[in-house]
Amino acid sequence: MTKIAHNQPSQGPIAQKVLSGFRKTQGKKVVDLLQFKEAQLNAERLDKTVISKKQMADYDPVHAIYISGQNRMSVFAEQLSDLPHLSKLANSLADAQDEYQPSYPPMSPITNSYFSCWDLFDLTTGIKKETFGTITIELCRVMGVDAHTLTVFQLLQDSRMGFYVHEGVTGKLIALREIMTGKRTMAFSGSGYMGERGQIWYTRVVPEPFPELGYGYGVVFTTPYVMLEMSENGGIHYTTEKKWVDFFERNLPKTNIKDPIAAYNSLMKYGLSRQQMHYPRPGMHYWNEFIFEGYVNHQSDMILLAGYPDIASSRPHSGLR
Repeated sequence: MTKIAHNQPSQGPIAQKVLSGFRKTQGKKVVDLLQFKEAQLNAERLDKTVISKKQMADYDPVHAIYISGQNRMSVFAEQLSDLPHLSKLANSLADAQDEYQPSYPPMSPITNSYFSCWDLFDLTTGIKKETFGTITIELCRVMGVDAHTLTVFQLLQDSRMGFYVHEGVTGKLIALREIMTGKRTMAFSGSGYMGERGQIWYTRVVPEPFPELGYGYGVVFTTPYVMLEMSENGGIHYTTEKKWVDFFERNLPKTNIKDPIAAYNSLMKYGLSRQQMHYPRPGMHYWNEFIFEGYVNHQSDMILLAGYPDIASSRPHSGLR
């Protein structure tokens, strides 16, 4: 049995209320959730969007582990969203869906792969920054869900978007180096886009979930946004690592977190507050607004964005230009 090697923070107040109700209630919702932990669960019986074992065979094996985990998490979140204690979180999600219409360009630059991770793992409520993901994980621990599933759930919850330098391709894998942490990762591109050396990618990279299996790589889990910038003469070209380092040096102090890596993690996960930015919609929509206003073009496996979150004139569709 794989051990979960992640920090397990104390339960937030919303999770405590959900767990209290879980222990007391014997209604249909609890029965449905209990069915989820069965070792041989027929996922399609609960939700047709959950990837089946037959479908998993068509994917890269590491990618398939995460697709299955995210879809199973979605089943939980859908059921939990009807609980009164999660009404604020559910309402925030509904508002975001109406605002951004997640799908794929040209309808919306907020892709399904991006938004589905954001709504489960990054959209927070309360002083403990609880998410559908954190609450689901606490419930699963109480229910005795197997350690492998919990490991994948926790890795997804711990994940966040980041900015990466493309450092080349080896076979089916892409070498990525995160700009501010310096962490290097060999990763499989879930969208199939392989890119070019030197590009700056804004994407969510998840690590190898079970090193004992020996795959040796992680996954670019969301369709990559490839970063551009507009020149003074109106041209558009790939942005540089230095420009994004400059951006973070300008903005990490606004998080009020002294450690630069912790500040970077916070900024990428939660954005900045209304007082620290100039978007119409602050905080949890910080990066959503950046994507929406920075859209330039797309192809089936990647999307081009231009500009920087703190410079309105750099974003093609900024309302503050």
